[in-house]
Amino acid sequence: NSPKNYFVLLIILILIPFATLGGASNLITFQGIRSRILLWGISTVCFLQAVYGFIQFQGWLPTNHSQFDITGSFDNPAGFAAVLVMGFPIGLFLLAKAGKVERCIASAGLLVNSIVIFLSGSRAGVLAILVSSVIFLLLQPKIMSKFKQLRYLKLLSILILGLLVSGASILYYQKKDSANGRLLIWKVSSKMIKDKPILGHGLGGFQAKYMDYQAEYFRTNQGSSFKMLADNVKHPFNEFIKVAVEFGIIGLAIVFSFGLFILWKIMNSKNENRDLVLSGLVSFMVFASFSYPLQYVAVWLFLAFYLLALLPPKEKNKKHPRLSIGRAIIVVGCALILFHFVKQIQAEIKWKTIAINSLRGNTEKMLPEYEKLYSTTLKQNPFFLYNYGAELNFAGHFDKSIEILSECQKKFNDYDLQMLLADNYYRKGDSEKAIQIFMHAANMIPCRFLPIYQLFDIYRTEGQIDFAIKYANKIVNQKVKIESSTVIWIKAEAKEYLKGN
Repeated sequence: NSPKNYFVLLIILILIPFATLGGASNLITFQGIRSRILLWGISTVCFLQAVYGFIQFQGWLPTNHSQFDITGSFDNPAGFAAVLVMGFPIGLFLLAKAGKVERCIASAGLLVNSIVIFLSGSRAGVLAILVSSVIFLLLQPKIMSKFKQLRYLKLLSILILGLLVSGASILYYQKKDSANGRLLIWKVSSKMIKDKPILGHGLGGFQAKYMDYQAEYFRTNQGSSFKMLADNVKHPFNEFIKVAVEFGIIGLAIVFSFGLFILWKIMNSKNENRDLVLSGLVSFMVFASFSYPLQYVAVWLFLAFYLLALLPPKEKNKKHPRLSIGRAIIVVGCALILFHFVKQIQAEIKWKTIAINSLRGNTEKMLPEYEKLYSTTLKQNPFFLYNYGAELNFAGHFDKSIEILSECQKKFNDYDLQMLLADNYYRKGDSEKAIQIFMHAANMIPCRFLPIYQLFDIYRTEGQIDFAIKYANKIVNQKVKIESSTVIWIKAEAKEYLKGN
C-alpha cells in the first residue's frame, strides 16, 4: 500500500502550491464534483477493479495474498472491498439520474461490483452496500414524500433496524469463527479503553499494546473458548473502537460530533447530491464498523469526494484578496514536506535493496547499511526496526538486536517480535528472561506450538525434568488449528520424550 500512499501524497503536494499560486483557479471548482464525466470516471475505475478481482477469482492472475482468492490491486480483500463499497453509491446515483442507455451501463457495473464483493468474502462489504442502497432508495423524492408523517418515519426506522439486524445475523453465521475472532478483539479492546478511558493510549497505541492485553486476557482465562481463534492483531476491525483505544472517550466524542454534524447538514440541505453523499457516508460508517477502511488512501479520497460534493458551487465573479504571505507559507510548507517524502521514498528503495541482498546470504555485509538507514531516515518506521532486529538476530548480534527490537516494541508489538526477543535472550545465555518472554508469547496466541516447544526444549536442555514433562504433555494434548509438518514433528518429539520419562 505504501506506493499508493506516496503517489497520492506527492500529487497533492504538487497540486496545492499550483492551486495556491493561481495556476489552477479554473480547475479547482466544486462544479467539477458534479460533473457526470468525473462520476463516470470513478465508476469506471471501480468497475475495472472489480473485473481485476474476478479475474483473480478465476485463477487467471495471482492475488497479493496467499490466503485469499481476491485482493484486486490491494494487499487483501479489505482494501479491495472498501473501494468497491465507497464507489457503489456513485453507481446508484448514475442509475437514478442518467439516460436509458447509461442506466443499462450503470446497472451492469453495479451488478458486477455486487457479485465480486460477495465473492471476495467481505461480509462488511455486503452489509454496507445493502444498507447504502436502502438509504439511497429512501431518499428519492417520490419515496421520501411518503415518509413525512410520523407513522411512516417509525416504519422507516423499523425497516432499517430490521435490515441491519437480519443482515448482521446472516453474515455472522456465514463465517462464525471469523466473527467470534472479532468479538475477542473487541472484548480485549474494551479492557484497553477501560484502563485509559479519557485520553486513550495515544496515536499508534493499539498496535503497540494490544497483543500484551491479549496475552493478559488468556493468562487469566486459561479455559477461554476464544483460544483457537487468537492470532496477531494490528487493528480492532472497527475504526471507532480504534479511535476510543488511542484517543479515549474525548476523541470518540469529537468524531461522533463531527459525524452527526455532517449528517444534520446533509438532512437539512437542499443540495442535489444529498442522496449520493448520505449513501456514500453511511456505506463508509457500516464498513468501518467491521473493518479498517481508513488504512487505505483510496478511502480517504472517497471521503473527501463525498464531503466536497456537499459544498455549494463556486461563484464565478467573486474576487478574493490575495494573501501573499499565507500563500508563500503554504508553498514553502508543501516544498519541505515534499522533500521529506522524497527522502523517505529513497530510503525505502534502499531498504528493499539491502533486504534482498541480506536474504541472498550477505547479511553481515548489509548490517552497516541497515545502521545508516536507522541513524538517518527510518528510525521511526516500526517495520524497518523489526526487519533490522531480525537481521541482527540472524547474524548473532544479540545485544544489538534486543536494543532495536525493544525500540520497535514501543511502536509495534506482536507474537513474532516476542519470539525474536526470547530467542535473543536465550542465545546470549539468559534463560530466565527467555522463559519469561516465551511464556508471554504463548499467552499472546495460545494455539501456537512454537513457544510451548521452546519452553519444553529449554527445560529439557537444562535438566529440569518436571517442567519439561509439563510442557511436553501440553504439546501432546493441545488441539491443532492448522496441520503442518512442523506441528507433526513437535508433537512426535514431545511424545518420544514422555515415553522415556
